[in-house]
Amino acid sequence: MSRSAKVNQAILIIFDDIRAELLFGLMNEGKLPNIAQITENGVKCLNCITSYPAITFPCYGNIVTGSYSGYYPKEGNAVPMYHWLDRMDPPSTSKKRPFIRNYGDRSQLLKINKDVGKNVKTIFEQAPQGNTLSSSCFLFRGAVFDVGKNVFDVEGIFKNIEDAFEHPRKYFPNNEVPIISIGYVFQTDDIMHKNGFNDSEYINLIIDCDRYLGALLNTLKKTGYYDSTAIGIITDHGNYKGKEHFDLEPFFQQKGLKPYIPEKGIGDFDCVFGSVGFFNFPGETWHHHPSLQQLQKFETSGIGKEKLNLIETLWEIPGVKYMYYREDNNKPEKGIIHIEYQEKDSEKRMSGLIEYQGFGKEQKSRYIFDGNDFYGYYQNEKSAKALDNKFHTIEEWLEATNHINFPMIIDQIPRYFKNPRSCDIIISTLGTHYFNYEHGKTVGRTPYSHDNGLRESMVVPFIIGGSSEIPQMELTYCKTTDMVPTLLNLLGIKPHPSVVGKSILK
Repeated sequence: MSRSAKVNQAILIIFDDIRAELLFGLMNEGKLPNIAQITENGVKCLNCITSYPAITFPCYGNIVTGSYSGYYPKEGNAVPMYHWLDRMDPPSTSKKRPFIRNYGDRSQLLKINKDVGKNVKTIFEQAPQGNTLSSSCFLFRGAVFDVGKNVFDVEGIFKNIEDAFEHPRKYFPNNEVPIISIGYVFQTDDIMHKNGFNDSEYINLIIDCDRYLGALLNTLKKTGYYDSTAIGIITDHGNYKGKEHFDLEPFFQQKGLKPYIPEKGIGDFDCVFGSVGFFNFPGETWHHHPSLQQLQKFETSGIGKEKLNLIETLWEIPGVKYMYYREDNNKPEKGIIHIEYQEKDSEKRMSGLIEYQGFGKEQKSRYIFDGNDFYGYYQNEKSAKALDNKFHTIEEWLEATNHINFPMIIDQIPRYFKNPRSCDIIISTLGTHYFNYEHGKTVGRTPYSHDNGLRESMVVPFIIGGSSEIPQMELTYCKTTDMVPTLLNLLGIKPHPSVVGKSILK
C-alpha cells in the first residue's frame, strides 16, 4: 500500500432510492444508531447532488465509475438510461436491427458490465492491486470476487462483506481481506415504488439495514480492521409522489404512432415515460437519429400514414412543462440542445438553449434564453451569477445551483444527449402527471417515482466514516461522482482519467 494511504480498506454501501432528508431525519430520531456512529466522526453531506435523469441507471453506474454518460466511443459511461435503444455514431451499416436494452429484464441486467464501455472504469478496476469484493452489485466489472448478485436477502448483502473480513480465505486464496468492497441494497427501491417513501415497511427496512451494518462494524472492530477502514454510505437518487395518472396507449393509437418492434424492425417510436419521457424515433433508418426536419415532418406507419410534427404532438400530452432535443449536426466536442418550456395553463411557450463544449471533467456548458429564465435561477442571488452567457464547468454549475431545483441540469443534459444511445426528445411533467409507460404498454399505476430534476429526486446523502484518519467535516454540497475519487484518495490510489468527480478531501 502506498505510504500516502490514510486507510487500507474501503467499504461502500449504496442504498437505492432514499432521500437525504429521510436518512438524516431517521438518524436525528435515533433510529439509525450505526449510520449515525459513522457520520458523527467523519464526513457528511446532506446536499449531495445525483445525476440527471434521476434513475437507477445511470445514477448507480455513475457512482461506481465516478463518471457520467457521454460520447462513449471516446469518453464517458456508455449507459445513458435504464432503457436505451442501441444506436451508434456513426450509424451501423449492419443489417442487424437496433435492440432495446431493458435492465428491468433480469436476463439483460448483468450485460451492463459490458455495456458501460471501455472508456470508464469501475472502482474495482481502478484498484491497482489487492482483493475486491462485490456483494449484490449488478455492475461488478473488475471485482476479484462477486457474491450475492442473485441474493434477495438484505441481511446477506452485509453478511457477505462481514464474512470476507472474518474468513477471507473463503473468498480469496491469499487469505487477505478485500481492499475495496461494495454492497448494493436494491430492495429499498422495490418497496418505495410499491408502497411509497412514508410506508412503514420501507422505513423498517432502512432501520433493519442499520442493524445489519452494526453487525458488520462489530466484526471490523473484533478483527482489528475498523480503524484502517473507510466506510462510505450513499444513495443513487431520491423520490417523489406523482399527482395524476394518464394512460398514454390511446393517445398514441389516435395519432397513428405504432411502438417499435426490434425483432421486426418496424414501428414509429419507442418510449419510456414515468413523469419524464424518453422518446426515440427513426431517422433515415432506425439506426439513425432523426433530423429536426424529420421530426417535424414525420410520416406514421398507421393507416393513412399521417404526417405529424412530433415536437408539437408531444406537447399535447397532459402536464408537459419541459422539452429537450438536439440541434442537427452536433459534435461530441460541441453542440446545442434546444429547451422548450410552457407554464401550467398558459398557451405561451418559451424556448432557450444549452450550448456545450469539451469532454469529461473539462466539459463546459452555458444556458441561453431570451428574457425568460424557466429554471428560476434568476430568482436566487447565487445561481443568478451563473447566467452571464459564459461557459461553466460542472463544479461551477454545482456551486451555483446545488441549493435549488434543477441542480446541475445545464451540465447534465448535454452529457446525456452526447451519448449515441440517448433518446431524441425528452419531455417532463415534473411529476404533476405520471404515465408508467414502457415500450408500448402501461405497466402499472404506482405514483411513486424519482426521475425528475427537482430536489426531491436529486438530493442524496453522502457519508464517509470509520477510520480515525478520516476528518470530521460537514460539506455544504458535493456530487455522487465524488465518492469514488474520495475513497481512492484515502486508499492512496490515483483515479482513472475518466473520473469527473473529485476527492472532497483535496
